[in-house]
Amino acid sequence: MPSLRPITIDKSNPFLGEGCALCKNPFAPGDEIVICPEDATRHHVQCWQSNNNRCTALGCTGQGLVIAIPARPHRPAPSTPQVITANGASKVRTLPTRSFHLAQSCLLLSIAVSILIFAFSCFGLWAIADYIMMEIFHWQYRPLFDSLLPLLPLVF
Repeated sequence: MPSLRPITIDKSNPFLGEGCALCKNPFAPGDEIVICPEDATRHHVQCWQSNNNRCTALGCTGQGLVIAIPARPHRPAPSTPQVITANGASKVRTLPTRSFHLAQSCLLLSIAVSILIFAFSCFGLWAIADYIMMEIFHWQYRPLFDSLLPLLPLVF
């Protein structure tokens, strides 16, 4: 199981005010957080550890033990953004909390399916209306359109 370094939130940290993936409480200055090595989901250290050192995101296999960092003297925040690295080698991909997730994907998929169902049901309603007009009321409205069919190749 890989080791994860906790990050201490300060006033200049980009994660300040974002919510923990487990408890949903916003990160405040002084909080220690862990970033999942698989999908970059952020958790309080206590939340990560209470979830058996695993990520809480659905389908994520991220895991790792939180290592203790010795206390170091306070330094002012640098003027340039820092690159957060995990294990000193690979960069951790950080995503904003407003990124595209499973809930948004499901919403878009359900909208697309609803549009398809609506389109097919409208075609079905047209077919039913056509049948009623032609077979029950004996309204012959198609001969007008049938006379226009030979002209269609000229248009397209």
